[in-house]
Amino acid sequence: MPDPMRLRLERAEEQTLAPYALRSASAGRRYPVEDEGRAFDYRTSFQRDRDRIVYSRAFRRLRQKAQAGILPDYEDHRRNRLTHTLEVSQLARTIGRALRLNEDLIEAIALGHDLGQPAFGAAGERALDDLLRGRLDAEVPQDPNGFSRPMQSLRVVDRIEKRYAHPGLNLTDPVREGILKSAGGEPASTEQLEGVRAGLPPLFEAQTVRLADRISTALHELDDALQAGVLELGRVERLSAVRRLARKLGARYARAGGRFMKANAIHRGLVHLLVTSAVLHASRALERFGQRAKVSRREDFARVRDAAVGGAEVALPTAARRMLDEIEALLDAEVRRGRDADRVETRGRLVLAGLFRAYRSEPRLLDDHVLLRYKELAGVRFLRDLPRERAEREIATRYRGDARFARLLADHLASMTDAFALAEHASLLAMGLVVGVPALASAQPIE
Repeated sequence: MPDPMRLRLERAEEQTLAPYALRSASAGRRYPVEDEGRAFDYRTSFQRDRDRIVYSRAFRRLRQKAQAGILPDYEDHRRNRLTHTLEVSQLARTIGRALRLNEDLIEAIALGHDLGQPAFGAAGERALDDLLRGRLDAEVPQDPNGFSRPMQSLRVVDRIEKRYAHPGLNLTDPVREGILKSAGGEPASTEQLEGVRAGLPPLFEAQTVRLADRISTALHELDDALQAGVLELGRVERLSAVRRLARKLGARYARAGGRFMKANAIHRGLVHLLVTSAVLHASRALERFGQRAKVSRREDFARVRDAAVGGAEVALPTAARRMLDEIEALLDAEVRRGRDADRVETRGRLVLAGLFRAYRSEPRLLDDHVLLRYKELAGVRFLRDLPRERAEREIATRYRGDARFARLLADHLASMTDAFALAEHASLLAMGLVVGVPALASAQPIE
């Protein structure tokens, strides 16, 4: 029987949420929640998911993964993946609360959306995608699914995290689907994903996280670049959004002081501008959706949602979207490109590709827990239990040629922090175990 404390929270959802917001009471999981003798159940299902994500190892590792480029050993100001994730959560919750969507669901999706991000950011994504698709090494069994951050994030919460008797974190299906679709549409995959509405657009909570992620990424990268002097203040002040902000603030902006204080004023002002635009535009879009789809109760939404949701209801209006496009174009031209950016990209790709090739050539370089996971996955003997001659044959026949082992290596590399990947590569390089990597150029960029 449900705990009265949880029932009160679920009743509060019924009273406060919009009819097109998802409810926690109806959210299903793949496995029953473990009975661990707790006297009270004071969390909704989505709140429980949020907590499971926060306590995961993958979440803790985000603090040592760069938001862009490579995170140095010590960095006290620049944003990392963890601070980015928290800022996405904050923006998404603000937008979702104003739209009367399920804030707990939004928070869980936002906190989990980057769990699959590998070391070195987008450069790491491209390297692992090229490796799994055989672009960097023709001998690697090709995986048609390649590597994508949203799919890897779902793999983390479904399979890789180990905290319970069952695989993964056993999150509810709406959180799992939201994580998968938080970057927009559903990544192409040949896998059949239980509990995920395959081929359908993201629902409104996932759309909210997607929009918050885009706003956060652009504005926080702009802020980091401006604070660090990578972008000149004068160049940023020519952006249409900043010109509009300066006109609104008038003399207060002129009196803000030097670059540091003006950068803070710009960041605060742009966040407010874009979030306000998103709330006002999405409010009208959701009102029209409710009228068009005849949704006045949650039962109405459950009946029509798969056919009626278009996937772009929670979005920016045209003028604000153009401002954000302009900011992203500036970042692409002056921050994400150039010699320094190319060196960071090449270094990240070399490190991950070098580690992949070394581990695939000699799996005994891997930690025991990785070999044990492959033992469970492929039904092989634990490699360290075998005599050396038998181990050599096993590696040749059941490791290097098996696509499951290549995927396992990608999982292992994706879990690494920037610092750990660099240290591991340096260690193998000193031992002469890292070999060269042909064809460094990626054949297909990751969006």
